Amino acid sequence: MVEEVQNSRILELVLGIIGSIFGLLGGLFAIFFSVFRSEALYLGISAIMASILGIIGAVYVRENPRNGGILLIVSAVWLLISISAVAIPGTIFLGISGILAIIRR
Repeated sequence: MVEEVQNSRILELVLGIIGSIFGLLGGLFAIFFSVFRSEALYLGISAIMASILGIIGAVYVRENPRNGGILLIVSAVWLLISISAVAIPGTIFLGISGILAIIRR
């Protein structure tokens, strides 16, 4: 009897959700400080949208790892462009999660 080993995508899911939470916190931080600079409001909203895309990608990794990984990498780059200094932890987690989703078989 040969057992087929099913590849678990829990690591990508957890890293993607953690990265998205860091992105959401960074976006809220940018919105909170938008009182001082008006363009920070739009960057914070953009970071929150990138984090939502990251959550969607993390959940989608379980169905289709390649497309979910691409969504995670796009979310990481978008988050880094939106709020660069604040988004470094979220970008790292989302990027690692996306790369793992694409590379792992």
